[in-house]
Amino acid sequence: MRRLFRYAGCSLAAVGGLGLFATPAQAISRAVNISTRMVVETGNNVLIGGFIIYGTGQKTVALRALGPSLPVQGTLSDPVLELHDGTGALIASNDNWRTSQQSAIVAAGLAPGDDRDSALITTLNTGSYTVIVSGANNATGVAIVEVYDLDSGTPTSRLANISTRGHVLTNDNVMIGGFIVLGDVPKRVIIRVGGPSLNLSGTPLSGRLMDPMLELHDGNGALMAANDNWRTTQPAEIAASTLVPTDDREPAIVATLPPGNYTAITRGAGNTTGIALIEVYDLDQPPQADGSTLYSTSLRSQGGVNSPGSGSAGLRLSGDGASAIFSFEFSNLTGPVTGMRIYAADGTVLFDVSAAIPQPDGTYLWVFTPVGPYSVADIVALLRAGQIYFSMQTAAFPAGEISGFFNLSRGGEIPPAPTPPPPLPSGTPTVADAGRFLSQATFGPTTALIATVQSQGFDAFLNDQFTAPPSSHLAFMDASGVNPPTITQTNDAWWTYAISAPDQLRQRVAFALSEILVVSNTTGNLGNQPGALPAYYDVLVNGAFGNFRQLLENITLNPAMGRYLDMLKNDKANTAGTRLPNENYAREIMQLFSIGLYHLNLDGSLTLSSVGLPIATYDQQAILGTAAVFTGWTYAQTTNPPVFNPPADWRNPMVNVVSHHSTDPKTILNGVLIPGGQTAAQDFATTLDTIFNHPNVGPFICRQLIQRLVTSNPSPGYLYRVTAVFNDNGQGVRGDLKAVVRAILLDYEARGSAKTTQGAGHQREPVIRLTNLLRAFNATSMDGKFSVRNAFTNLGEEAMHSPTVFNFFTPDYERPGAIADAGLKSPEFEITTETTAVTVANYLNTAIYSTLGPSTNRITLNLSAEQALAANPSQLVDHLNSLLLANNMSTEMRNILVNAITQIPADNPTERAKTAVYLVINSPEFSIDK
Repeated sequence: MRRLFRYAGCSLAAVGGLGLFATPAQAISRAVNISTRMVVETGNNVLIGGFIIYGTGQKTVALRALGPSLPVQGTLSDPVLELHDGTGALIASNDNWRTSQQSAIVAAGLAPGDDRDSALITTLNTGSYTVIVSGANNATGVAIVEVYDLDSGTPTSRLANISTRGHVLTNDNVMIGGFIVLGDVPKRVIIRVGGPSLNLSGTPLSGRLMDPMLELHDGNGALMAANDNWRTTQPAEIAASTLVPTDDREPAIVATLPPGNYTAITRGAGNTTGIALIEVYDLDQPPQADGSTLYSTSLRSQGGVNSPGSGSAGLRLSGDGASAIFSFEFSNLTGPVTGMRIYAADGTVLFDVSAAIPQPDGTYLWVFTPVGPYSVADIVALLRAGQIYFSMQTAAFPAGEISGFFNLSRGGEIPPAPTPPPPLPSGTPTVADAGRFLSQATFGPTTALIATVQSQGFDAFLNDQFTAPPSSHLAFMDASGVNPPTITQTNDAWWTYAISAPDQLRQRVAFALSEILVVSNTTGNLGNQPGALPAYYDVLVNGAFGNFRQLLENITLNPAMGRYLDMLKNDKANTAGTRLPNENYAREIMQLFSIGLYHLNLDGSLTLSSVGLPIATYDQQAILGTAAVFTGWTYAQTTNPPVFNPPADWRNPMVNVVSHHSTDPKTILNGVLIPGGQTAAQDFATTLDTIFNHPNVGPFICRQLIQRLVTSNPSPGYLYRVTAVFNDNGQGVRGDLKAVVRAILLDYEARGSAKTTQGAGHQREPVIRLTNLLRAFNATSMDGKFSVRNAFTNLGEEAMHSPTVFNFFTPDYERPGAIADAGLKSPEFEITTETTAVTVANYLNTAIYSTLGPSTNRITLNLSAEQALAANPSQLVDHLNSLLLANNMSTEMRNILVNAITQIPADNPTERAKTAVYLVINSPEFSIDK
């Protein structure tokens, strides 16, 4: 039980409020307790509040009506409190709080400051209730009504949705309400005010407020949003909520609010007065019309099991308590599922899911029947008490690999913190350890680098790479002497640095970032815009070890990104409404470049609402507001003041033209309101700060970096640990990418024994397979540049050639069949087709048996070391195993290779060497980098 506000004055955040309940400590996001302050008059103008209890069971609440104890002028000297049920029948009432329930009120810590204040405690069934506060002997004055949830533990009923009706006056006597969102993730609400539509039994209410206005303020009193007539802003969002005001003159605001205090103020337009009704609805936790209740759980390693697997499950208990609908999802188990069962805490099997037939939508219907010592009523009681769990069994863990106990879903349950991994082995890295590390931290291991890592160790190697000067793609293009440069010079720069640059780690991380923060030559002819793509890629190279906030700013102001996603020359709306800001970049910076579509926990699992649904991170209002922020930006120029249509400058950050930037108020992510009249730089900084500080950024970005460097299926613990470093590098800095890269590459899951489990590693995408080949065998070219030609045609991908902003493949792609059945992500398989399987192999064959590149600059492998070993097929295969597979080659594959090479005449070492390399580089065991 929590107190809503302290009366420390009359600031917006301290004068009372109305709010929503959901008190269990486990909930990540909830609103607590209800209070409203206003002037209480007589007749129809007393204070009338309402709330709903939903779910199952009963709820104990405390209600208070305070007047004389309020530290404001003109208080109601003797408030009277009444509680009515949904039929209007009086349930309980109180005049002076000490006259009844004094001991219980004191014990609850809710004793009012004046004996004339009113209070009562009662236990209520589910349903709707009305609270009325009036003055004894028809007295009038300022009063506040409060409702507190006194339940502890895990209640099965909740309070939701509140309303207050009263007389709205002017100045300090407008209607003022507030609520608190607690926890770690935002909550989506709608606030609306009724005035002209108010009626009694169909008859318009006399004295109603004919033109109410609504304001939403944050805990500091800053205005977040305002509305007069609901159709003027957010009409689509309001309509989608199904809570549309009855009259167009009535205001409403939909907002996704981060944890904090909020105040809603209702006043009349033009200082008019009248009766109004203010309502707040929790859009994340709607009461279920069928009376059902959702119980959910996060699935994690069972008991002492060390599993990379994870998942979630839900049980929707029917309103009559006779059955439940069961659903689940999972990923990254060690092997095929052998059993799925729901158990009582003592191990009794209550429902064998694996023996049941799924419904058409994939869920399972569990009709309760007595089992062992448990009756149907016992099973329901166990579920409500959190004493039922779901377990998934596999061949490796027949007693259960992952499991979780069901608890009432309140939305946003926090998954358990992962168990720390075992310590990494000490000592000098082995050849295999060094090779595996380099396959993740570079574009491919070489014999020389393997020796370096063995000599230095992982940490020292990383330190050297972090301090290595960045290799500039733009400088490479300029040095080519080609004028004007084309996409060919852009491609040459990328291949040359991927194969031979000394700052390998920086280049590899930049490539990973390029597949997340996508820009491509497929739009706006960017490949042939002088310097456009190399300048953009340099932003990624230079920012690979910097701060993500700065990187987000740099890519946003880069003209190539501006052209690619339509922020360049994005103009403000005109007064006629025929021109609106382009929403493209506003949408993608949130959806793809920072936070994703749905709220995530630190371990990357979805945060669910109380009805088991994902919670959207942003809405259309946030897109519109952000689009308006990104108006007025154009090419850099020497003109002062800048003009909107200058000559193109692809090298320098965009600048803003004041006359083309929207200075209207803007609502952005998390419901943050940017005041009108600010500069473009102020709008820009507020928007990027808001995005960067969203809790999703860490798990959303870190997961994709792990996928690009180490494994497609990081365990929840792996992602949790890396996200923690993103959120705080140990020195209080958020977004330190150097610390994140170190955490990714030195985590137990990257360096430990997890590489042998199902789901470990990832498919080497085609360009990485080619760079591995060219680096491993010390490829050379005639002039030192690597002019790889026709790569996109043959490999199905090439840097900065993505067909869309979604990259060549998506992070959540699951190859249909055994991979999807195991719940595994396999992003790179999205571009693995019957065609590319052949074209990639043929292209690699050309590199091995012939040369790559134009006739004027051929790229040739150096296989002299392999030819020297060719007389002994076993030694040759073992050498390739060490160089290309980090000594992970299976015995079966080794035997096949040795036999195949032995069939080639010993007097042809070149053929033996090339055949061996070709077979390894095209093998499934090389393709999957573990």
